[in-house]
Amino acid sequence: MYANLDFNIGQVNPSGIGQTVYRIRKRYITSWPTIVDDLESATSEVNLSKYTGDFVLATGKKWQKMYSTQGKGSITSETTGETDCKMFINHGNFSFPDLSPEALGFSKASVNDDFVYIAKSAGRYHVIGSPDYRSNTSVAPTSGDAAGSAKGITFTVDCPDVTPLPLYEGAIVTDEGSLDCSTGVLTPPVTQSN
Repeated sequence: MYANLDFNIGQVNPSGIGQTVYRIRKRYITSWPTIVDDLESATSEVNLSKYTGDFVLATGKKWQKMYSTQGKGSITSETTGETDCKMFINHGNFSFPDLSPEALGFSKASVNDDFVYIAKSAGRYHVIGSPDYRSNTSVAPTSGDAAGSAKGITFTVDCPDVTPLPLYEGAIVTDEGSLDCSTGVLTPPVTQSN
């Protein structure tokens, strides 16, 4: 099952996250995609790191987009727990550059709720959220302190998971249409003609 972890020196290898992060309240998800957690049944290491299938949402619910200033956001993971019980804490840091009413409203709503986030890094989409564990979103709004200084809201998300930064290649349904995370192609919604 285990493969060589090869890397081609000189290949393109971008860092950071994209400027669009997707978010949804976990209670709007009616069915999660699956991921292999049993090491003995996995046919490859890829099966252990990647969700299969799509998130199924409650009727009328969609993922929402959240802008994050490039160069200010990141996703990370760290090991936590004791021997034979180890897992991961997945983290997301997202930077919204304004104190808009919508951003402040989301700040108020998110700190006591359970959101699932999807962020793109190096062409791959990673999930921060879990069907089994609650995510914790913290916010830090600031006006900035000098002309041209950074302002806005930093959203910090932490969520326990058995997989570090799991990959997602299914669909993200938004107001703009359906984004295929395996190809990055957005298909606009079908409009009804009269």
